[in-house]
Amino acid sequence: MPAGTNWPTDEASPEIRRLISPSMEFRAQPFDVEAVFAKTRRKRPRGLRGPNSPLYASIWPMVHIVRLFGFAPYKFSQDRLVPSNGYLIFSAIAAVLYSYILYVIVQRFTNVKQDQTTLNRTENAKVIINYSVVVYELGLTVFMRRSFTRTWNALQDYDESVRQLGYPRKETRTAIAAWILAIVTATVWTTVNRSGMYAFLETWIYNMGYMLSYVGTSIALYKFVGIAYFLGQRFHHLNTIAIKNLPSPSPREKTTHVSRKTIQSLHNDLMLAAENLESLYSWSLLLWLCNLSVHAVSNVYFIIEWVLMTSWETVTWPLIYCMSAWLLAVLIQLLLLHIACDFASSQANYMGPVLIEWQLRLMRRNEECTDSTLQFLNRKLKFSAAGCCYVNLPLLRSIAALLATYLVILLQFPS
Repeated sequence: MPAGTNWPTDEASPEIRRLISPSMEFRAQPFDVEAVFAKTRRKRPRGLRGPNSPLYASIWPMVHIVRLFGFAPYKFSQDRLVPSNGYLIFSAIAAVLYSYILYVIVQRFTNVKQDQTTLNRTENAKVIINYSVVVYELGLTVFMRRSFTRTWNALQDYDESVRQLGYPRKETRTAIAAWILAIVTATVWTTVNRSGMYAFLETWIYNMGYMLSYVGTSIALYKFVGIAYFLGQRFHHLNTIAIKNLPSPSPREKTTHVSRKTIQSLHNDLMLAAENLESLYSWSLLLWLCNLSVHAVSNVYFIIEWVLMTSWETVTWPLIYCMSAWLLAVLIQLLLLHIACDFASSQANYMGPVLIEWQLRLMRRNEECTDSTLQFLNRKLKFSAAGCCYVNLPLLRSIAALLATYLVILLQFPS
């Protein structure tokens, strides 16, 4: 102790302790590991997965509409999309309702005596085909739920991977496209409903009951179109990343931030998801093409018969407007189906030329390149309609030519 320092003795220490504030006293506190972990976890940013992902946040109103029609029996569990038994109630109600409407329609056609003309046979066939398609889609949705969730989770995993690489996706265009599609679809079906009520003097409930299965078929088709479009977006995004990270011509300059193996791995994951989707909807594509083609040629036949084959004074314009609205609804679905499949296929198949350019640049820089890119040229993504044809934009031209030929033949028969 230094000299000259007068420290309080032990007898005076209680007085000193009374002058010290209780908050100044040092007290030992136990270390709670769980409390510290919970506090740290609360400070972490929320993960952009599951219902918090940008993709789901941009389309969640449409997901609820699809679920209402029985085509989305899924839920999120620990940020992963999994099959839901609870939401199967919507699929069961939709199946019963569609089946009851099919029974009513078939019973009406069997009880009412009609002349067996080509027009009536075509009308009967297209109604039965449409109801068969919607029931098939419900069964596919219910029994293949797990397969569909793998495709969605692959999209979610890709978004998380590229976000960690510094290339996050923005879903602004996705949200705009989803809302435009929803508004256009609602407008078209509302027009069909109002024109049908006016043309056939039907009540709103009866007309909506007749339209319900048609709306259900379009919802199932839009579900596939949306997933195919999301895949095409991610293939396009990955192609952009690969082009930005191509090796520079100069060996001294290094511009590659994402390796080629990483890009190949991401492309392989997306290809597996796309091939799974193509395998899942192969028969659905064939049924949609047949259903929409039959309805398109039938509606055009009605319009031609009522406009060109009758006198101008006896033309029933309300029926023309109704058939035109139905034709517009069918053509929109047919066009979107081909555009979505063509977009996803073209973007997925573009990776091969990009990787070949990558390999050529490495060879010019005298760097060793042992990885083969032939597999990316041979591994093509094509949406097959049950093995009968590939769905793309050239097929749309072939369908138009075939329907025109069939329409000319159909017009040769008496109505």
